[in-house]
Amino acid sequence: MTDVVAHAPASTPSTHAASAETIAWWVAELGTALASRNAPAIRELFGAAATVRDLLALSWDFRNAVGRDEIVALLSGPDATPPLTIEVRPGSTPLLADEDGRLTAAAFLRFTTATGSGDGYVKVATDDDGRWRAEAFVLALASLDSHPEQLDDNRPTGRAHGPKLNRVGWREDLDPEFTKQDPTAIIIGAGHNGLMLAARLRALGIPALTIERNERVGDNWRKRYSSLALHTPLASDGLPYIPYPPTWTRFTPKDKLADFLECYATLLDLPVWTGSRVENVRFDDDTQRWTLDVVRADGSRRAMATPHLVFATGMNGEPFLPDLPGMKDYRGTLIHAVDYRGHAEWAGKKAIVIGSGVSGHDLAQDLAEHGVDVTMIQRSGTVVMNTSTFHTVMHANHVSGQYTAEDADLVNSAVPFGLLPSYGAKQLELAHELDGDLLPALEKAGFELSEGPDGQGVLGLIFGQNSTGYYYNAGASELIADGTIKLRHGNVVAATPTGIALDDGTTLDADLVIFATGYRSPTVAVERLLGEKIARQLQEFANVSSDREYGRLWRRSGIDRLWFMISLGIGDGRFYSRLLALQIAAIEAGTMPLTESKALA
Repeated sequence: MTDVVAHAPASTPSTHAASAETIAWWVAELGTALASRNAPAIRELFGAAATVRDLLALSWDFRNAVGRDEIVALLSGPDATPPLTIEVRPGSTPLLADEDGRLTAAAFLRFTTATGSGDGYVKVATDDDGRWRAEAFVLALASLDSHPEQLDDNRPTGRAHGPKLNRVGWREDLDPEFTKQDPTAIIIGAGHNGLMLAARLRALGIPALTIERNERVGDNWRKRYSSLALHTPLASDGLPYIPYPPTWTRFTPKDKLADFLECYATLLDLPVWTGSRVENVRFDDDTQRWTLDVVRADGSRRAMATPHLVFATGMNGEPFLPDLPGMKDYRGTLIHAVDYRGHAEWAGKKAIVIGSGVSGHDLAQDLAEHGVDVTMIQRSGTVVMNTSTFHTVMHANHVSGQYTAEDADLVNSAVPFGLLPSYGAKQLELAHELDGDLLPALEKAGFELSEGPDGQGVLGLIFGQNSTGYYYNAGASELIADGTIKLRHGNVVAATPTGIALDDGTTLDADLVIFATGYRSPTVAVERLLGEKIARQLQEFANVSSDREYGRLWRRSGIDRLWFMISLGIGDGRFYSRLLALQIAAIEAGTMPLTESKALA
């Protein structure tokens, strides 16, 4: 049988020059195969278990494929438009690695389409037959010809030099009150997700208004308990356009993050109406606009119409507080974790924290470190790893020093979300090796450890079950191991006048009871604002779906002009905010078609 694809260069890529030759050959072969929709040639370029993601590059959607059959269907099918050009990113040095005795080479790519350009990443390795085939491949749209990003040489002028009659000042010209026209997009929520999307849209020249219910930007962090800080590595936590200074703390305390978000909005000239809320939302089929009322902090009401409505209200909905017998009779303080404001008034008293996830551990640690007698109620097993281990195994590309944050985002995006649980067991095995002293100490103290669903650890919980049940240890585990934080197992079945009752018949007394019991689905916020019919139409939009993508986040929601800018962390928000902004811009430019999928009245 005649080969359907030319053989790769014979040299082993043990040097950068040889690997560059190998990658260049692979990219050229792929470009030719895509242009001719040559399915056999495409098949020969990918390994049997390879992954591919198309993020607005070959279609106006997020698509992925696993294995040769799916890859051929995705890349050569009628829904894929081949790129006009594809090449190794100029100046990109291929990355060599020895993975279990097997050489791999990887490089970043650039491509162009009829509407814009983007970035890509490919990782190739020798297959069993000695040929070089891709293991991971992703293309992501990065810019639109219709809406060039206003950066660097294309940045706003600020003040045009020379005489100009009736000149207005910079702030007046920005029109943050939208006195001249309504915004093209209204974003509900000025947390990091909403602000990153607003910044992306502004850079594309899309007028956007962000509505925030709190009095100040950042209050969703600022008002929480004093010891709260991010657990994620700083290398993963940057926002677009404004990097953290080199003197920034390794872990960002909640007040620093709150102040940074407020400054971010100010420095990037992002219109944010604080102390405000949205009411009376409906979609007008005739004008193709969302109509709504914005109630301002002073009680005034502004009717607005916008082509695009974005929810950036967070992955968590309302706090879930169980309705237990006897709660009204409890004489102490009973709250959900979200309402905890700190340890100050509880020193020398007793507290019970119900739940052994991230919030439960953090609150128990904060109380225990300040002289509070704390008991944690563990209802089921918990996946635990040290924060340093969490960084090593779950943020490896960002902390490796090999990549910029944006390139690390791109490398990570090559694996579809729904496939991530299959990497969980190996990740958990490495975590156990790194945490060899911690885990036995917890078990000795009676703490119930879990390996997650099917042994897939945190990845299985988050991306397989769309659930929680994990903790990245920032100090609470040591306090559990030495008995400072007491431990009880079981379910709370009732409150008593002085504490709680467990399902084993025992009771515990406390001055403070905190339910770290999670949150309801974010669909609750949608239902409250848009109504039950639309919420039911959207279903569980923030879950990983059967197509291995987050169902309706960052892309078409199933209802035209309704978007969800929600992410698990700052890193995902940074990456996907660009893609969402590009879709809004493409619809405004007429290059991305609407689906004619409308909200049910």
